[in-house]
Amino acid sequence: MASKVRDINLELNKINQQARDFGLDSKSVVPAALPAAPAVGGTRGRQTDSVVAPMVGRADDASEIVEILLSPSEKVVSVLPITGMGGLGKTTLAKSIYNNKQIDAHFNKKIWVWEKRYFLVLDDVWDDDQELWDDFFTTLNGLNPTTGNWCLVTTRLGPVAHSVSRVLMMENEGYSLGRLPDVHCWSILKEKAVGGQEEPDVLKAIKERVIKRCDGLPLAASVIGGLLRLKRKEEWRSILENRLLSLSAGGDHMMQILKLSFDNLPSPAVKKCFAYCSIFPEDAEMEGDVLIELWMAEGFLHAGLENKTMEEIGEYYLEILLQSSLFEEARKYGRRRWYKMHDMVHEVSKSIMSKSTRFINSETGSGDNSNQVRCLVIDSFGEGTINLFESRSNLLHTLFLSQGSLSDDMLMKLKNLHVLNLSGAKNQNLPISIGKLIHLRYINFEDSRSEALPESVCKLYNLQTLWLNRFALKVLPKGMCDLISLRHLHYYTDDKEFQLPLEMGRLTCLQTLEFFKVGREKGRRIGELGSLKNLKGSLTIRNLQLVKDRKAAEKAKLSEKANLFSLKLEWAWAWDREGDNYNCDKDVLDGLQPHPNLEELVIENFMGDQFPRWLMELPTATTLPKLARLEFNSCDSCRELPPLQNFTSLKELVIKYCDGLTNLPGDMLHSCTSLQKLQVIGCGNLISFPLDLQQTPSLLELELCWWSLALVTSQMMVMIMKILQFTMSLIGLD
Repeated sequence: MASKVRDINLELNKINQQARDFGLDSKSVVPAALPAAPAVGGTRGRQTDSVVAPMVGRADDASEIVEILLSPSEKVVSVLPITGMGGLGKTTLAKSIYNNKQIDAHFNKKIWVWEKRYFLVLDDVWDDDQELWDDFFTTLNGLNPTTGNWCLVTTRLGPVAHSVSRVLMMENEGYSLGRLPDVHCWSILKEKAVGGQEEPDVLKAIKERVIKRCDGLPLAASVIGGLLRLKRKEEWRSILENRLLSLSAGGDHMMQILKLSFDNLPSPAVKKCFAYCSIFPEDAEMEGDVLIELWMAEGFLHAGLENKTMEEIGEYYLEILLQSSLFEEARKYGRRRWYKMHDMVHEVSKSIMSKSTRFINSETGSGDNSNQVRCLVIDSFGEGTINLFESRSNLLHTLFLSQGSLSDDMLMKLKNLHVLNLSGAKNQNLPISIGKLIHLRYINFEDSRSEALPESVCKLYNLQTLWLNRFALKVLPKGMCDLISLRHLHYYTDDKEFQLPLEMGRLTCLQTLEFFKVGREKGRRIGELGSLKNLKGSLTIRNLQLVKDRKAAEKAKLSEKANLFSLKLEWAWAWDREGDNYNCDKDVLDGLQPHPNLEELVIENFMGDQFPRWLMELPTATTLPKLARLEFNSCDSCRELPPLQNFTSLKELVIKYCDGLTNLPGDMLHSCTSLQKLQVIGCGNLISFPLDLQQTPSLLELELCWWSLALVTSQMMVMIMKILQFTMSLIGLD
């Protein structure tokens, strides 16, 4: 077996090397990604994914291509290139085909797997090197001899289609995607501009001329509609007639429309935020909160606009860029959002920032002598890179370094630096001189292997955002409480020995604090949280066994923190609390009542014999009306759960390792009509379970595991049968 594994590893390494030679990069996304495309010179390939996007007017094209893909084939691998200019919707069409149910039924896998038929999509391909394509398809043929596999390629270039078709001796050179019919362009434009509302007269009056400007490009229609959406209807005629309809016929029509959309963004600040995104690689997924923190550090977000915080203004700007179609939402996870720019949109942002941003590496360096460079993105330091760095260091506001390291002398020269991103420089230690960069507002030190930060960091009184490694870093500087402008501290550790610095409560601007560990000494007690009035997002509070009573717990002032949406309250494990008095746990939890805006609550290792009144009593108005997720973990002494009718928005309930529970309420499943997911895990003394699943039509997921022997009886068999009956009824079987 060891010999076989070794042979397989050698073969996989060989395949990976061939893939790298071909320009294919691996990428992890959710859900499954399309394989990355080969790139011209390693720079033009776009990374895309298979997530379905809205598609208008391409149903016939999709049906025709699916018919081709499902037709019998005697070849081991067949290929179908989809060709057409940028903005036609090739990627959107490919996504639709990739997720087509007929494709799912016909192909065993949509990635290659040994001895199974696969469907492979290469999106936005630019490389027409015949030799590379020969090698690539030779590799595919060798991986899987089964006939009927297909490779779908999208490209703007005819020579690419010719190369891939020639390799496999296909009868045609692909599927040429035509321009979108006017009626569908108008549908996209109108939906973007006015949603489901009736089109206004001003738009009807020049409908034909506007459609003509779309030129059959879905991207153009979306951008024009987004442009109108951001303007008052009284301005539409002027924009359309004086700007859009006067665009020159020559040149790149799509790029002109994109620049027009940029020109009409509502403020110079939004334009700066958009242009700044050119520092990210093409097709990068940009997290919204990270963008806001960078924009804030650069001074693009000015507080005071309609009494909004800088973060709220940043969210407003993100929405503007999304509505204008300059951004598209790539994915989301909970409240977190990631955005992408179409490659043509990215070109616009690069052209705007071309004089102030440089992307260089150790091999090419840069011969640019511009004295306007403010942003520098470096993969590693070489001689040419150092020369540019030395000559422009006083002007730099932003520095991204993905490899190599900054010396103390080099860092000293960055007098005006606002943003320092060292997230890729794993061997970088922050030099002591960091404390002299008094204008620094953003530091990303996320991937460093360093176990400590220099104490001089605490002299950065303008610092707003600090990203730290959550695995290597063992200690924070003692003087952290001096960072009076700090708004976002991104750091989390499970290390039991870790202690937060003293007097964290002095950081009154703090919004992001991922966890707080209660200590015994003054300056680490729970009352430090009381002055952090601006906390938002998620917060874990640990070591609650060190809080003496309800009065002490109330000093955290959780009931006043309206922007916290997720809260985890954590006591130490029972075996670490030998000799502790568990009687105060209930009073402490009573004093930790959260704000009614809370959406997620986790209570772990609570040893009180019952939950406090804000969880147990049936109030006239529910205490936590927005709570969507509730988890009880290792609450061994509790004999009963809170009444679920208290939580009118509850969608997920998790009960884990609560050995004090012997029975679950008989009406548990139908007292909460919104419940979608229920987990009951490791409750070893549970002897009954409510069986009437039909009373909870909203329930989508039920997980039951690790039961006591008392339940593995006829009652368990009855319950299993009822679950099966319930499941069959959901899918329409008798």
